Amino acid sequence: MNTERWRSGTIGRSHTVAHNGLIWTVSNATNLDKPFGEQVDETLAFLDSSLRQAGSGRQHILSIQVILADITCRDAFDERWRQWIGSEPQNWPQRAVFSAGLAPGLLLEVVVTAAAKA
Repeated sequence: MNTERWRSGTIGRSHTVAHNGLIWTVSNATNLDKPFGEQVDETLAFLDSSLRQAGSGRQHILSIQVILADITCRDAFDERWRQWIGSEPQNWPQRAVFSAGLAPGLLLEVVVTAAAKA
């Protein structure tokens, strides 16, 4: 099976790769002047777009790692996450949230593994 890659705006990396029915993607905001909530919304919107482009969707996310620049923002992220992922447990992926140093101004990044739509 062929491997598909969707290039990012940065040399040396792709934002999404698909192979053998699985999709790996990374999403984050590009407008780093925005407050946390707006960066979350932009990150999730870009994630939707990347998944759609690769033939998947949020209901096919298997695992997500949420990296926060400030772990005290976890509750604020959770509120937006619950709205975005929906109330149906069959659509909830495995999820981990942790804090790590990110690029200056970047408040969160998500790393996702998803299945392609059948």
